[in-house]
Amino acid sequence: MTTQQQEQEKRYDPGDSTLKFVTRPDDITLDDDPDTLRAEMSCGHAVTPQSLTAWCRSLLDQGQYKFLCPALKEGTVKKCGALWSYQEVRKLAVLTADEQKHFEEAMAALAAAEFCEYKSVSNVMCKKKNHINL
Repeated sequence: MTTQQQEQEKRYDPGDSTLKFVTRPDDITLDDDPDTLRAEMSCGHAVTPQSLTAWCRSLLDQGQYKFLCPALKEGTVKKCGALWSYQEVRKLAVLTADEQKHFEEAMAALAAAEFCEYKSVSNVMCKKKNHINL
């Protein structure tokens, strides 16, 4: 199954009482299909699992590991910018096990690069010149 097929099949469980379902359009894609179930993020904006997954994946692909709401504040042209926790994203994006693995590995690498002056180096061999002090 391809990633696109997985994203198309993602659906919220209408019986999940931990989610707040809304009927307004998706604030990321502006999709207003009345047959699509949307949930409200902590900042108050509506998303589908597909739009949230795609948005957060695009942030990771751009080297950003913090998930910020891209929706516009109502009545303005200013972005919401609310910071979403990974736990919230994981739940409301209905991430698969493979997606969780990808997200977590990407987030760890990006955070390490920022906070630990870590640089990814592949296939580099180092040889010590002075073998006396091993």
